[in-house]
Amino acid sequence: MNADDPRLKILETTPISEWSYPRILLGIPLERAISYADKVFWPLMGIASQGPTFVSEPYGRIDLVRNKFAIHLLNSDFTHLLMLDIDHIHPHKIIQNLARWVLLDPNVRVVSGLNFRRGKPFDPVCGVYSNGHKERLMMTDWEAGLIEVKECGSASLLVHRSVFEEMEPPWFFNIYDEIWENSWPGEDIGFSRKCQEMDIPIYVDTTVSSPHCIDSTVTEDTFRRYIQLHPQEVKDV
Repeated sequence: MNADDPRLKILETTPISEWSYPRILLGIPLERAISYADKVFWPLMGIASQGPTFVSEPYGRIDLVRNKFAIHLLNSDFTHLLMLDIDHIHPHKIIQNLARWVLLDPNVRVVSGLNFRRGKPFDPVCGVYSNGHKERLMMTDWEAGLIEVKECGSASLLVHRSVFEEMEPPWFFNIYDEIWENSWPGEDIGFSRKCQEMDIPIYVDTTVSSPHCIDSTVTEDTFRRYIQLHPQEVKDV
């Protein structure tokens, strides 16, 4: 991608609210409390300070909230919905970074940042399949830029309104067909599978990532590991 491409000039010279295209509606699914407020609040405020238009939905079940965001988009004159999850530390320019791809290629209608699972093995929340949907191949190497995948998470997901117009709702839904295999694909995978059925390509920008916040516990093992890494801080009693 050529950063000097004149089509990208609007991203740096014009406030987000004044873009003629893409016109992005920003939705942030809420928790009852911001669990990682000290990590996520100020980055979100930095994004908000750039003047995007927000869609407001109260706390609710995540699949329901995402579907309501899509309905808000379709009842507006905005061209895209961007969803940013509240348990990620989103880059200051994430709107511009994802918007550049739809400016350069109108065929890019679904694009996500490269984000990682909060639990082991902490792999990318995107990928391709073998054997139908039975086995997702873990991505361990990727090129810098835009890559096509079969599924992606929705922690930082930009979708063109035409996708929702063409697709029968619900757009985001949990999958319960594989519960006896202890497989519980969430609403983002439900959306991804609908995109696959309709031959709507899904892309991931591997240069944009939003660190995923997790809870942790402190034990004696935590302490022992720390002093092994920081022996200079140990003072014998």
